[in-house]
Amino acid sequence: MHGQGFTAGEIFFGLWLLPLGVLTYKSHLLPRFLGVWLILNGLTYLMLSFTGLLLPRYEDKVSNVSFPVLFGEVVFMLWLLIKGASPEPIAQTVLVSK
Repeated sequence: MHGQGFTAGEIFFGLWLLPLGVLTYKSHLLPRFLGVWLILNGLTYLMLSFTGLLLPRYEDKVSNVSFPVLFGEVVFMLWLLIKGASPEPIAQTVLVSK
């Protein structure tokens, strides 16, 4: 029962990674490949959780195939820790007084 509850909880974590990936993709503060990887990571969590709930016999096979995609959140964390966000400089407007 605990395993089924944990599998059901992964649905919410996958759903959280989808908007985070979209925001990362649309912002110009982080590289776009991180946003794509987070979106794929969220979809993978959803696929794993639904496979675990509906077809538990195939959960290990799906998990083995999709394991490399699950490193997206680790890469995102390491990118923020090591490189950080790189904001673009804001264009300065010069006010000329007459």
